[in-house]
Amino acid sequence: MNNLLTILIAMVIVNNMVLAKFLGLCPFFGVSKKLSNAFSMGTAVTLVMLIASVSTSVIYNYILVPYKVEFMKIVIYILVIASLVQIVELTIKRTNIMLYNALGIYLPLITTNCAVLGITLINSAENYSILESTVSALGAGIGFTLVLIIMS
Repeated sequence: MNNLLTILIAMVIVNNMVLAKFLGLCPFFGVSKKLSNAFSMGTAVTLVMLIASVSTSVIYNYILVPYKVEFMKIVIYILVIASLVQIVELTIKRTNIMLYNALGIYLPLITTNCAVLGITLINSAENYSILESTVSALGAGIGFTLVLIIMS
């Protein structure tokens, strides 16, 4: 439990995706002008990070490593992230058209947000379990959202 709290705090503050790793700058500069848009974008990115981290952790630990095809992880991670972003985009479009219009082009750009790919690769490099990957992604998402809100 102590290790999970350490991972969470480290990802929110110390290893912040925007401030420490300079990842996710495109939506940071594009959406952080208005507080509601910043919060919504941060929430969408956090959701994608969480689902992508769990999915890629399962794929990495139970498919790529046992079959010794770890070299395929970047391609597979990008496919997983692109699929998840499409699902999130369709969900937002159907549930809140005003938010969908406010986020504009930045919503599909979550696919190319290097912070999302970065957290999945960091989780693999750190050899995190599924739970640790989830906590790491949650911390990265919270940190990303905090920076967006502070700068809006």
